[in-house]
Amino acid sequence: MAARTNRPRPGPSREDPAAAQEETSMWNQILADLRICKGLNDRATALSKEVVEVEASMGKNPSLDQIDQLDALHREIYKLSEEEKRILHEEPHDVIKNLGILRALRAASEIEPRSVAPPKSRIQKNKAKAEIMDGAADSPGPSPNMPASAAKVKGSSVRSGSVPSTTKEVKEPAIKVEEGAEGSKGPYAEKAGKFIVGAEVAYKQAKMKEDGSQWIQCNIISITEAGNKKRYEVQDPEPDESGAPGQIYKTTAANMIAIPTPDTVLADYPVGKHVLARYPETTTFYRAEVTGVKKDICRLKFEDDQNQEMEVGRRYVLDFGGR
Repeated sequence: MAARTNRPRPGPSREDPAAAQEETSMWNQILADLRICKGLNDRATALSKEVVEVEASMGKNPSLDQIDQLDALHREIYKLSEEEKRILHEEPHDVIKNLGILRALRAASEIEPRSVAPPKSRIQKNKAKAEIMDGAADSPGPSPNMPASAAKVKGSSVRSGSVPSTTKEVKEPAIKVEEGAEGSKGPYAEKAGKFIVGAEVAYKQAKMKEDGSQWIQCNIISITEAGNKKRYEVQDPEPDESGAPGQIYKTTAANMIAIPTPDTVLADYPVGKHVLARYPETTTFYRAEVTGVKKDICRLKFEDDQNQEMEVGRRYVLDFGGR
């Protein structure tokens, strides 16, 4: 499958990152609520089949147990239906209203004239295959063989031609997360209860992409426990090129960093701080250096991005223990 890291997102320009992040957060919440509705609907469908089976076995003279069973099934189906209705039409979820708001925001952003800067290319490095932290289950399948020297264009799916590479192969340094750090990684965030269904996370893919990226934004969609260890299913919130739902990955807490919720109060980073940040108009995280902070926005220089500064919403700028 072609790499999905730099597929463009239409809508607010890079000069308005806060608006883009607001829309992304709203869309992610809508998706999470719809997954809950689907689970409720699936359960109601299964109970409806049980109703049919019970009614077929009742005959002309149903027993009191059969009547009670049928009554319980109908009551449960009604409860599920009311819960689904509440999520679709009532606060704090109100999916129908939020979809209307999001549609209006998108329509307004497409009508307003925008000055679009030329895409910023990243200088491709030759890098050795990253160590697989969570086994083959973390990867949905083998990645296409791409030239190590292929250049990646941010905000675009266009790739430039190959050029001879003289860069020595190096291994991607491991990202270390400090205990107690905001947006913390792995077991620390798990113990703090940050990894719940619907939570946004930065997920470390088992294999590095051809542009050197490995961390992508995902939503936790299910959690299972085996003994004292939890396993997670996380999903890319962005559809693939064919419009199908985003890829689902199986992983553990060790390969995730919690993305703070929109209402989290976050401290400012000092200038010079090294962070992991989501590149504007993508769902991919790259290493960057903080060059300035204003309100809820961080000004950053991404690695290998020709020394250009970009603005990213504070909650998508994650502390991984860098200086």
